[in-house]
Amino acid sequence: MKRFPRSTLRSNTLRSLLVLSCLSLVSGCVTLLPDPEFTQHTDSFVVVEAPRTTFAANPKGMLKICQEFYRHYEDEFDVLVLVSHTPDGFLPQWGVGVRGGMLVVRHSDSGTGTSKRDFGQAFGSASRLKGVVHLSSLEQIVLGPLLHEFMHLWFSDLTVIPSEFVGHWGFSSVGGQLGGFQLEELETLGRGKYIAGNFGPQRAVNSVPYSDLEMYLAGWLPPTDVPEIWVAEDGQWSLKRLTKEELEDCKFESGPFMGELDEDCIIEKDDRGYKIFVANKISTWNVKEIIRNLGPRKPNFENSQKNFRAAFILVTGKGNPFSESELATAEHYINQFTIEGPLPKSFRDEIAHALWIEDIYNFWEAARGEATLKADELQSFRFRSE
Repeated sequence: MKRFPRSTLRSNTLRSLLVLSCLSLVSGCVTLLPDPEFTQHTDSFVVVEAPRTTFAANPKGMLKICQEFYRHYEDEFDVLVLVSHTPDGFLPQWGVGVRGGMLVVRHSDSGTGTSKRDFGQAFGSASRLKGVVHLSSLEQIVLGPLLHEFMHLWFSDLTVIPSEFVGHWGFSSVGGQLGGFQLEELETLGRGKYIAGNFGPQRAVNSVPYSDLEMYLAGWLPPTDVPEIWVAEDGQWSLKRLTKEELEDCKFESGPFMGELDEDCIIEKDDRGYKIFVANKISTWNVKEIIRNLGPRKPNFENSQKNFRAAFILVTGKGNPFSESELATAEHYINQFTIEGPLPKSFRDEIAHALWIEDIYNFWEAARGEATLKADELQSFRFRSE
């Protein structure tokens, strides 16, 4: 069985360190952009007008928004959730299929898939902030991307099981918010080819509760409850043999991703429409081997944090305000995502009808009732001198 060093940093983490080293300096690095302006404060969210609403290529705008937020609010939040005002739900800078991102700001737990760090001061947080999420639209609050990004607090840059996708489960039977499939759906086609239902190596195609391994890394499940994991270490999609003309036909002809290849068009599928992947190196991993590589989780299941608080920041550009209807939708989505209990059937039906999604889970459901997330009474944390 292949072993991995505990503290190997991936290249994306090194880049983050370099960026944040720059951002934490009192220099022109953070003073080139106009200051963001908070225009509305409610108990569910705040609205900020910023010079840019996407931070994929340049995170300085994100940092300035966070710093400005902490000029108004106490350091009582584990996660800040920035939601861009993009009615079509796309941020082309992120690429096809990407709806969110997480920047892990502070991490002190041991035995997880995230290395220890503390950039909190650069963001304005003295001690509590753990991460900053950026979502491409309001809908991503309830469709699954927010659940996905939240889990990156505990799996982002370290190797937990072999995967070609940093911070994601790849072609494995983890079957969680960060990708993989359910073991019972795995089928062998022969000659190194497999199918495993409708899944993605980097995300849950249809929203699912957190997997056993994800629950363990977050500190919400004891290690004895994590089953063995089937892993295709060199797994990759099986691509069709297409001519140049056929490849041209597989490109998006319009929209924000015009000219890019449509993955569904170039990947081989079986007669049921399931994507086929190929692999030659198959291994099975158990939790003891994972702990041997990462070390035991500290704090453990009994003592880990299980109650979290988030602040939602709706980000819009000058001259492009959120409508009253959009603000009401934001409050509705935030309230449903953070309730302690299952989502009402009426809300599930509402989302299924409006957004064509099979199923959704709020945070409490995804964490199987082991963890909670609060976002209410935001104004109680605003400085009284405001």
